Amino acid sequence: MTKLKKPKKKWRVALACLAVIVGITAAIMPTPIGSAARNSLSKLLHSGPVNPAAQPKLQVGSTGGAVQELQTRLNAWNVEPRLPLDGNFGQAAKTAVEDFQATEGLTVDGVVGRATWADLLKTPPARPRAITAADSVDSKLKALLNDGWPTDTTRGYYKSASAALVAAAAGADNQQFYQLGELLVQDGLSNTIINLSREMNGSWYEWSERRAPSSEPDAFILAWRQVVTTMRSVPGEHFKFLWTIYPKAAAAAQAWPGSAYVDYVGTDIFDWYGGPHGTYPHTASGALDWTSHWHQTLTATPGGLDWIAKFSKLTDKPIIIPEWGLDFHTFGGQDDTYFLTKMTAWLKANNAIGLYWEQGHVTSSGWPGGPLLAHQGASAQGNTPGAVNGLGGLLGGHLQYAAVYLQDQEVISDATAQPVLAPWENAGYQLVLSVNIIPNPPTIRSYSGPAVPGDKPYQLSSYPDAVAALKQGLG
Repeated sequence: MTKLKKPKKKWRVALACLAVIVGITAAIMPTPIGSAARNSLSKLLHSGPVNPAAQPKLQVGSTGGAVQELQTRLNAWNVEPRLPLDGNFGQAAKTAVEDFQATEGLTVDGVVGRATWADLLKTPPARPRAITAADSVDSKLKALLNDGWPTDTTRGYYKSASAALVAAAAGADNQQFYQLGELLVQDGLSNTIINLSREMNGSWYEWSERRAPSSEPDAFILAWRQVVTTMRSVPGEHFKFLWTIYPKAAAAAQAWPGSAYVDYVGTDIFDWYGGPHGTYPHTASGALDWTSHWHQTLTATPGGLDWIAKFSKLTDKPIIIPEWGLDFHTFGGQDDTYFLTKMTAWLKANNAIGLYWEQGHVTSSGWPGGPLLAHQGASAQGNTPGAVNGLGGLLGGHLQYAAVYLQDQEVISDATAQPVLAPWENAGYQLVLSVNIIPNPPTIRSYSGPAVPGDKPYQLSSYPDAVAALKQGLG
């Protein structure tokens, strides 16, 4: 047998240097995605099948071996960023769980219950695609937009198709919107916020998403984009566009035009309905159940306050509530100071702009003076500067915003728009202007309050406890 010779000294030095380089490279190079976690998961998988129902419910604050198993499985599914296997369920773990839930089509709540465990306990693919925050946002947004009933796959979703909506989607009305933009600029209202075709996920307006033909389900989306693109092309404009849906109406997937065409998102909130057969909720003793109704206001899908807060976060769009207020009909919460306290607190917590519905509920007055009530405004069809002044004076200051409506049944032109705009040219308010992509036909009345015949105005000043609650909440 031939005896191997030892390497010469210079070669020994070279080999030693190479070993050092290899060692350093191994130390600084990241572990291949999923490999460490897969080794840990392999041990878990070989310990036998696991029943999801036997796994504990985990959420922020949970600790122990079950949390460590959760972290291991999330890493094995390639949820990024990677989680330390420390057995502590903190905010990072909650975010990872939400990202996993979103991509798996589960309810996104950051809580690991039976359904989430069932998917986590499956064997992940050999090379799972990374689950990132961007993927999660897209999945969560899609889930929110499809949250509600009916959806576009529900029988009866599509109503009689609107030829006017289809024409608008093709750009037939662009000229009138360009002229409206020019008029706003000429009137010194170039920074107007356009509340474009409000409550489009309901079925009661001609511009409803549900009046698109089934052969062109995105007609509303295309029409919205036509209007926004046209008005943004007007020299001197600084318009912003508000997308407002209605709570517990149809899913909004066929109404969302995309973030590039929207500046604000919103929903309309009134203290009414929520009980059986079109009534207001009542307690067992027969009293108005303000607490139960507020819970509904938060949790309604789509368009509840929780829903719009999530939507705002995912789209990075600030919130405007262009219509909100009390209601004194038999199906309303009456003098509901609980609602006022909770609503004003929610507006502040979410840095949202809120416009109280003051139609017929305040006395017109001159400029009230006093401090600016930032982010607050007044809303009404047929609104006037005097009415907005009146609400501001009642609350001890002057409001920042005023919501105004072009007539729903009229084709937009200088002749129809100028009488609405003229009083606001030097009124001192930021205008939120309701503009519709197409007009309602005469058979569809403009919705200016409860969905019952008649109106029931009240004077807010007659309820000093409500005024006090508003002043305290908005102060």
